Amino acid sequence: MEEVVEMESASCSGGRFKLCEKLELQEFQDKFVIKSLESPAQGFSIDRHDGNIEPIHGGDTCGSSPSKISTIYGVVGTIRLLAGTYIIVITSRKEVGNFLGFRVYRVMSMKFLSCNEALKKSNSQEKRDEAYFLTLLKTVESTPGLYYSYETDITLNLQRRWKLSEGWMAKPIWKQADPRFVWNKNLLDELIEHKLDEFVIPIIQGNILL
Repeated sequence: MEEVVEMESASCSGGRFKLCEKLELQEFQDKFVIKSLESPAQGFSIDRHDGNIEPIHGGDTCGSSPSKISTIYGVVGTIRLLAGTYIIVITSRKEVGNFLGFRVYRVMSMKFLSCNEALKKSNSQEKRDEAYFLTLLKTVESTPGLYYSYETDITLNLQRRWKLSEGWMAKPIWKQADPRFVWNKNLLDELIEHKLDEFVIPIIQGNILL
């Protein structure tokens, strides 16, 4: 097994795709901004009124100062309800081991960022429906047994990995992953649509042996 790990790491170390690991969440009155702490020019903004996403291509995104700045460890995805969009982010993590020499983390806590200013103009029934669906969604924050890696796909076993074509590891990690085992696959569509590959984290649920 040790020989396999060494060969895998050596053959792909030069062109391996890596996700943004530490992110800065900036909260403005009209939007959220998420940037990579390693590469501040990489990031995107989310409109707090309608949830629309805009990639950032270098430079500052706003002349004003954010009302709050915090560190997060990944974006789980987005979901649209009746009157708004909600962004799910990882607020704490724990390193639990490694797979083929690459660190694997367990999600310890998550939270929703609400982009639902339009809800203020909704009628009473729409507000009640939105509150009900949001209550159901809140259970996601406490989902147990979620794992991911910034450096490699953890959905494929060793046998399947050895059958992959040369250059496969240079693809975005979400393209490497087997969608059958990606817990958050339905939450990643908007990030993928906006080509934010460095922020798209495939997460698996279950028990893993490392």
